[in-house]
Amino acid sequence: MNLTDLRDELSQRANTVESPDLLPGVRRRIRTTKRRRVAGSVTALAAIVALGIAVAPSLTSSAPEPADSIPPDYTRDSVTLKGVIGTDRLDRAWIGSVGETRGSFGWTPTTKNIVVYAYCAAPGETRYTVRIGGRNAVTGPCNVAHDTPGDTGLIRPDAALWLDVPLHQATTVNVQLTDNDGRVIESSTAQLGVGIYTAGRRDPVPGATGATPTPGPGDREENGLLFRAKIGGDTLAAAESGEPGVSKVTDSYVATGRPIMVSAFCTANDASSGFPYHLRVVIGGVEKISGCVALSTDVGSTGGAGLSDIATPGQRMTVTATLTDESGREVKVPGARIAFAVYEKGPQRVYDNTAVDERREYSGTTYQLAEIEAVDATSTRQVSLRTPADTPFLITYGSSSLGAPVEGTLDRPTSQSMLNTSHGEGGLKSWGLATDGNWAGPSTTITLKITRGTPTKGKLILAIYTPAK
Repeated sequence: MNLTDLRDELSQRANTVESPDLLPGVRRRIRTTKRRRVAGSVTALAAIVALGIAVAPSLTSSAPEPADSIPPDYTRDSVTLKGVIGTDRLDRAWIGSVGETRGSFGWTPTTKNIVVYAYCAAPGETRYTVRIGGRNAVTGPCNVAHDTPGDTGLIRPDAALWLDVPLHQATTVNVQLTDNDGRVIESSTAQLGVGIYTAGRRDPVPGATGATPTPGPGDREENGLLFRAKIGGDTLAAAESGEPGVSKVTDSYVATGRPIMVSAFCTANDASSGFPYHLRVVIGGVEKISGCVALSTDVGSTGGAGLSDIATPGQRMTVTATLTDESGREVKVPGARIAFAVYEKGPQRVYDNTAVDERREYSGTTYQLAEIEAVDATSTRQVSLRTPADTPFLITYGSSSLGAPVEGTLDRPTSQSMLNTSHGEGGLKSWGLATDGNWAGPSTTITLKITRGTPTKGKLILAIYTPAK
């Protein structure tokens, strides 16, 4: 997994409504990202890697259209940005001349529901980057296989970008061509274009009922961030955020002895290329390092690192998050925001140290564990469940540590998911756990099975969740 693969994988997580899943699914999705890159598709990245600002004097932009009119197409130098794409409506556009690898234009956002379409034709391993208000908005590989702009993905209302780009205030949009390390490059044959669209209606991801988490007692809002008191079956125990530029924040809580999840929020890497900054979270002497990304201002909704057996009931635990450079030294980054949230986990089923939540949130909807099977992988090579009829549902599938290289599949009547082993702590092999959302429909049978290899230990785990009542 190289830096470009990781960047593009985090891009998809940042700019879609899908809730991030556990890391065993990352490798599968990176392979998909690579295939899209070969085909010339573009991917999006929100609030992860920022690059230097470059402004060119040549700019052309379209004027915003009244809401009740159809925005016209915008064409320049044989490149066209459509006024309407599906249900998305063009708000502002810029297209550079051939050989113009950077440019800028003014824009005043009136909604937090936007989607950016980008056109980038350039030779070699090159990327386009769009910055809004000095913050990285989207980036992706240049597309040399097609001659039309591509949808880079939504910038959601809970994106970290909006912390520094207020609505109804004029801002600057910068467009530039870079290499994979974020360095601005020149090309006499390259051409860039970008359109900012007001996002129309999007169909929710499978399993998402369209629900929006409602405010609850104990919810906190601080420095533009939301810390919800309850997420799924988990309960907020401690949380703290800093003003822009603060490099360390601290809070404490009295432990109940239950496992915890630590969620981190950090925008420092939006101020430079690559991933030079990290967020070090220390709780009860246990250290967890975050890659310093900001997937959502709803801190905690995107998951985090799980910890167990670090506190006894009644013990006061101090939590400290510190912004560091690659060598672990504390640093201050102007404008960077850091925060953390600690959630005590709700009821779980535990199989060989692999925990399955009985209650969880998925794309804003709370689901309850309806059925689960965990079978001995050394004696049983597959496990099946019937899905519920006429209701959306989740499938959680995977394994505990299997002790040997093992491959498998999750088979459905209409699709198949591949599972491969990964190296865990101590060199053990495990599929981990992944979750897929599904639309309501007829009841079917799903089967998790081993297709290659022989486990020396562990369990195959298959579970179904239905919306909580």
